[in-house]
Amino acid sequence: MALRATSTQLLADMRAMQNLACTSDVFAEVWLDPYDTGYRLIQGTNTLEWDSLALGVNYVDGYLQLPVHVISYDNLGNAQVGGVIRLTDGRHEDDVNLYLGAGWQTGGWFS
Repeated sequence: MALRATSTQLLADMRAMQNLACTSDVFAEVWLDPYDTGYRLIQGTNTLEWDSLALGVNYVDGYLQLPVHVISYDNLGNAQVGGVIRLTDGRHEDDVNLYLGAGWQTGGWFS
């Protein structure tokens, strides 16, 4: 339950930041800590929120499967990075897929 809730919340936060970037003239970012389980939601130079994954939920192998750990959205909602955020609780895995350009995010839930 914690894994699915964490994956769903991260996906919702990414979509919220994309929407925020689309409705303003200021870029928005999701800054994922590559060595810990925290992430920040940033608009321009302001940190809007600091969150972390649920207890026991981690990135696979302690790193992100992205070329960089900052997902930035421009005023059209386009993402500047694509890849997979692979989350695990040690037994199950959930993937959040991010597509470059269009900025689409999808959840691939595996059990």
